[in-house]
Amino acid sequence: MKRKRNKLPRRILNILVIIAAVCVVGYFGFCYWVNASGSLVGDHLPDPADVDQGSAIVVNGAGRREGVFTLFIGATDEDEIRTDSMMVLVFDTENHRADLINIPRDTLVDCERTGAGRKINAAYASGVDEMLDEVSTVIGFRPDKYVVANFDGIAEIVDVIGGVDYDVPFDMSYHDASQDLSIEFKKGYQHLDGEEVVEFLRWRHNDDGTGYDDGDIGRVTKLQDFLVTVGSAVLSPTNVLKIPSIAAAVSNNVETDLTTSQILWLGMQGMKMDMQEDISMQTLIGDSAMVNFGDNIWFYILDEDMVIDQINETFNPYTRTLTEEDFSIVTPDTYGIYSESWRNERAVRYAGYKKSDTSEDDDDTEEDADTESEHSGQEDEEVVYYHDD
Repeated sequence: MKRKRNKLPRRILNILVIIAAVCVVGYFGFCYWVNASGSLVGDHLPDPADVDQGSAIVVNGAGRREGVFTLFIGATDEDEIRTDSMMVLVFDTENHRADLINIPRDTLVDCERTGAGRKINAAYASGVDEMLDEVSTVIGFRPDKYVVANFDGIAEIVDVIGGVDYDVPFDMSYHDASQDLSIEFKKGYQHLDGEEVVEFLRWRHNDDGTGYDDGDIGRVTKLQDFLVTVGSAVLSPTNVLKIPSIAAAVSNNVETDLTTSQILWLGMQGMKMDMQEDISMQTLIGDSAMVNFGDNIWFYILDEDMVIDQINETFNPYTRTLTEEDFSIVTPDTYGIYSESWRNERAVRYAGYKKSDTSEDDDDTEEDADTESEHSGQEDEEVVYYHDD
């Protein structure tokens, strides 16, 4: 059976672009406010402490960690009826720390939809409230605020600033008639407009299957570098006079319950952070597997025990420990469906965790992996869980 290609790096990049856009809006809002007030003189900005910092996002509620709020960040697909990328930001405003948890779009969720509609990315078609409700079932809490954007905003921003210069790492050639998608880039330093930037972001591999030599890791590294290039170009002082157009490009393509003042504040907070040291990113732990809901469909199946531990260790906005009662994570077993694909994928993952944590005893590791494989088609037995830190 041909395994489904991993699309996670593309989705992570999409989310990073959106996060950058939100921070950019805050920065531009600040600059525009200064300019409109007549305080902007030449290339010098006044001391940020002397101007409006926006309205802080304050969450009041029993048992919440002080100074911590959560934000759902999503990007829609081409039809804008599904969320192609989903992530939840847990922002510690006191320590200026941001932790992001990626929610794979194919995650199987507890819902009344059928077939591929059981994927969490389909929730957005029923509205933001339904989307946030389903997100809460897999992370244990409902995000306080949300931002949902689309690719059009990225293209518009790049076009407003006149494009960006970038050294394309190698020839790229990918075509998909079903998406009306044709991506053609030659290796080398070149100027990219908005449409070309979006094509670069959407590229996963060439028609012949070739891509980065070191696979997904190399792709993520290179695309993060590309994002820095785009962000640096947007934040260039030469674009100060384009602030209104840039802000409009973002606002016209973003659905959010954040106020303008809150976005300003969020952008100001983002400017205080070290993007290398103060931000971490993880993905909900699970496996991509084929499940037969009438038809064989690829889903991302969460591991409940590991996810609960993962959320509590890094992303829990409450002072109390979240438990199974806060989640509603489902698997093929929940529906009485046997999925050999899921069991095999999970066995590989368990063996991987054990291997990483028992490296001092390779013989035992191999024995553990063989034992897990033997049980992959049987009912679950007690398993010791390890975290891939």
